[in-house]
Amino acid sequence: MTSAPSAAAAAPTAAALWRGSDRLSAPLRPARAALGRLERLGRAGGPVLRQADRAVFLLAPGAAEPVPELLGWLGWGPELGLPIEARAAHPGDPRVPEPRTADWLRAGTVRPALDLRSPDLLHLLDALADACARERLGLPPAR
Repeated sequence: MTSAPSAAAAAPTAAALWRGSDRLSAPLRPARAALGRLERLGRAGGPVLRQADRAVFLLAPGAAEPVPELLGWLGWGPELGLPIEARAAHPGDPRVPEPRTADWLRAGTVRPALDLRSPDLLHLLDALADACARERLGLPPAR
């Protein structure tokens, strides 16, 4: 009789999810505020890693390229200088985090689901931009 694998054994590693995923990064404090807001609203999200003083949201391949345009469409244009960076995945990308330098803010169990067809990507971008702007202005996080 074999036992089912433990959740820890079944969960992919950060490096496994990192490879092939587009990435959206922002400063840690506003990213945590945005995650809290999205959870209170019952919005889905993908895996999120903490790497040093930034949060890295793992997105489906192809989702990073239109992020600046989507932010502008939402009213968060480049003139605001928000510290949100989007990076497309590249095959063999050497920037896979070492286990000692990244940990989960929101654990991932499957490939990132936030892609261009997901309305939750727009909710993430709006919540993240709002949290970054509030941080810059010294305002409390949105509820």
